[in-house]
Amino acid sequence: MKVEISSMDETQRLTAAARSLISRLSAGFDHRFGLSTTSCQVYDTAWVAMITKPSGTTKEWLFPESFHYLLKQQAADGSWGRHPVTQTAGILDTAAALLALLKHVKEPLQIHDVSWSDVYERIDRASRSLRDQLATWDDVLETNHIGVELIVPSLLEYLQLEDQSLTFEFPCKSALDSMKAMKLARFNLDSLYGKRPSSAIHSLEAFLGKLDFDRVSHQLFQGSMLASPSSTAAYLIASSRWDEEAEAYLRHIVKAGSGHGDGGIPGTFPTTNFEYSWAVATLLRSGFSKSDLESAGLQGIGNVLTNAFLDDGGVIGFAPRAVDVDDTAKGLLALQLLGQHTSPEAMLKVFERKDHFTTFGSERDPSLSSHCHVLIALLNQPDVSLYHPQILKATNFICNFWWNGDHLVKDKWHLSQLYPTMLVAEAFTDLLHLLDQGALPGIKGQELQWKVSICLFQACFRTLLEQQVDGSWNGMPEQTCYAILTLAQARRVCLFQDIQAQLQDAIERGVSFLKSRTLHEVDRSWTSKTAYRVAFVAEAYELAALKVSLSAQPSGSIGHSISSNVSKASLDGFARLVVKTPLFSELPEWHIQASLVESSLFVPLLRSQRLKVFPRDEARIAEDKYLDLIPFTWIGCNNRRATFAPTSMVYELMALSLLGYQVDEFIETVAAPLFPDTTGLHALIDEIIDNTESRNAKHGTNGFTNGFTNGNGTNGESSHSSSPTPETVTKPLTLFVEYVLNHETVAGSSSWDRKTLREGLRTFLHAHTTQIDDNSRFKAQDLQKGDMFTSATKSFAQWVRTTAADHVACPYSFNFACCLISSSLGNGEEVFPTVTQKYLAAATLRHLATMCRMYNDYGSIDRDTEERNINSVHFPEFAQSASTASEEIKLKKQALVHLGQYEYGCVVKTLEVLEQEALRTSNAGQGRNFNSRKMSIIKFFCDVTDFYDQLYFQRDLSSRIV
Repeated sequence: MKVEISSMDETQRLTAAARSLISRLSAGFDHRFGLSTTSCQVYDTAWVAMITKPSGTTKEWLFPESFHYLLKQQAADGSWGRHPVTQTAGILDTAAALLALLKHVKEPLQIHDVSWSDVYERIDRASRSLRDQLATWDDVLETNHIGVELIVPSLLEYLQLEDQSLTFEFPCKSALDSMKAMKLARFNLDSLYGKRPSSAIHSLEAFLGKLDFDRVSHQLFQGSMLASPSSTAAYLIASSRWDEEAEAYLRHIVKAGSGHGDGGIPGTFPTTNFEYSWAVATLLRSGFSKSDLESAGLQGIGNVLTNAFLDDGGVIGFAPRAVDVDDTAKGLLALQLLGQHTSPEAMLKVFERKDHFTTFGSERDPSLSSHCHVLIALLNQPDVSLYHPQILKATNFICNFWWNGDHLVKDKWHLSQLYPTMLVAEAFTDLLHLLDQGALPGIKGQELQWKVSICLFQACFRTLLEQQVDGSWNGMPEQTCYAILTLAQARRVCLFQDIQAQLQDAIERGVSFLKSRTLHEVDRSWTSKTAYRVAFVAEAYELAALKVSLSAQPSGSIGHSISSNVSKASLDGFARLVVKTPLFSELPEWHIQASLVESSLFVPLLRSQRLKVFPRDEARIAEDKYLDLIPFTWIGCNNRRATFAPTSMVYELMALSLLGYQVDEFIETVAAPLFPDTTGLHALIDEIIDNTESRNAKHGTNGFTNGFTNGNGTNGESSHSSSPTPETVTKPLTLFVEYVLNHETVAGSSSWDRKTLREGLRTFLHAHTTQIDDNSRFKAQDLQKGDMFTSATKSFAQWVRTTAADHVACPYSFNFACCLISSSLGNGEEVFPTVTQKYLAAATLRHLATMCRMYNDYGSIDRDTEERNINSVHFPEFAQSASTASEEIKLKKQALVHLGQYEYGCVVKTLEVLEQEALRTSNAGQGRNFNSRKMSIIKFFCDVTDFYDQLYFQRDLSSRIV
């Protein structure tokens, strides 16, 4: 009873707090300048500090308090604004503040209360810090800060104008220059003089000396240049005529902004529509009712949003005239939840494109969070059938973005992966709920539905795995709120039925962190030109997180329309097998169970591919029960190490694993009987590979795209072969070679990695053919010689490192994975660019393949002996003196395992040396952390190979010939 009373008291407290937030949001609105609780940003403060105003025959600094703010904010190392996630923010803040100090030391004007020798020392430290930051700047290609490709080059140019010694050369300068050139190639500076406001109006400070600022005065609205204090400051600095309205705007934000008169300037002002929409929608979607929030303030917020839509033609932005799809979609959702329906037609007219939605209209790349906001808004319309094509478009974009994203998903408007992850969870939970109800028939039962389910599961499960010991996510309160809200979505979905206890425990631990943290812990994770926090939005998210923790909604009520046809009994059987392996023996049972559920969602996708290359069902071979387990071998290892390789890459490697089983079956059951003389099969293999390469060189790669034929390839038909070869071999083998070599992602990899794959595939197929000869000699032996391979042409040590190791799929699969890494993560550069890396990678792979063959043989001794296929233990070196046959086999197995363990030790050691060598080098053109990420994925690949070996130690996974 006490718990119920306590819970009721907490509910009442949260309701009062939410109503208070709504009232304060409304009360803070200024009818002329709006509202903003965004945090102060050094970058904008520096620009405002640089404004001088004519005063009679002289001039004076307009905001000396902003200059003093900069002095107070400078760090001991001379920098400003360094951020744990983004180097770009610190570079922008430091460069702008340094520029402000240089201007003030050159013209002190009315400022007399500072030591200018101290300022000179500060300038020296700031200059050194900026050089150091630029020298190690490695996220330039991935930065999501507004206008960075124009602003940073301009800032460096302005600094040199102030001090000729300030010239900057740094490793990623060429990459930055390329970004700038690309931006300017599609941007016309004269467009800023037009009537229609361009998004570049938000960053006029990048155009000093290049723009006639007198000709952009008409772009001023309610005192600001597109709600940007730094852009407005640049306008006052560069215009020949003083603008009283712009000065009034800046004076207002100095006083009413989050600096409250101390000189600090928020990075954006106003953000009225943003804060109103986010707060209302977040509260109402987390369990607060409209009646909980009902007040004059709520009505006022609704009126402001409604009028904003009317003023800007059915769309809105974070501020007037700064229209964008995020604020429009969130505003539509907020009004819908308030019972004030507004049509989304204008949003679709302004922002919809052929295959995606734009945020503003001219950005470099589309945004994940923008598409989530659009999708959520459309899914909450009264009649979703009216927007089926747009729902499908947004869903496809989100799925593709998630599938192709590496490690932690990134978005352009937020520095934390937890924010877009939360939005994906919300959007796809809403979508599955509608699919359960029979809406949107074009999605249900299709490939897209499985992809949606996978994205949703990964978003929630990875969030659960990322929680820290203190209950937080990244030690940050707002990010912890995002995670709690994500897990609250997971509780509603039946896919998570088996881990409801873990979800609830994680939510409660997160809430405990929120209640016990210090008052000074804040996130600066929203991005504009640098990084900032929005106080009222942060408060709304915290109230929402606390509210959902008390929710009594039925768990697992959504997603019952999903069925992978993998039974609970099968999953439990897999779990019993998996837990016996060293890799997973110490992992919590719920972790394994969740990975099995995630894996089961890939099974329908994989089953749709099983006959694309080899006509397996026509062969005399047992059922391919291994297919249902293949996804877990990749998903389980991906989750175990928290590698989180791109889902698209993981899926392609699953498909390749399936083909690895099938090609082995195909050669053994179809090709071998048709080629008693293997010379012809060797020739056919070379002919198919050479012809495929020749066609690629002549016409460009085609044939397969992500596992599907694209209609332009050979479709399996043999190019006019000079050899009279049975079509039953030629056609599937050609399809297999084209699948591997012509894969769309492989085509985007480096020429070295493609060549290595081609020769690895050739070696693999030749090894299979060579083993046909070995098997034939073994079968032809006198049966009195028993199971010993007396007609071997190589010693065991030679054979196991060559023909045997080449015979397993591991080597060419490794080469295939390298092509995916090169193309997806390395911008088409070589994965191992130096001779040392190439050698160590090859050494690692040879040990890995040898180990793989040994353990494969361990698991298939009985089948190989029965079918007279060569196995490691058949070699004379394994002859044992034993009293019984069973004792002899036991001793042979022990010897084989011992050798496998030796090879594994070699893998670990060589991989360690390879990683050290890889991390010693860097390439700015490949983006941030490429070397560490490539090694994470290589280690993940090695884990999967090791896991297969451990499974074979438990059970033979291959299908028998029947």
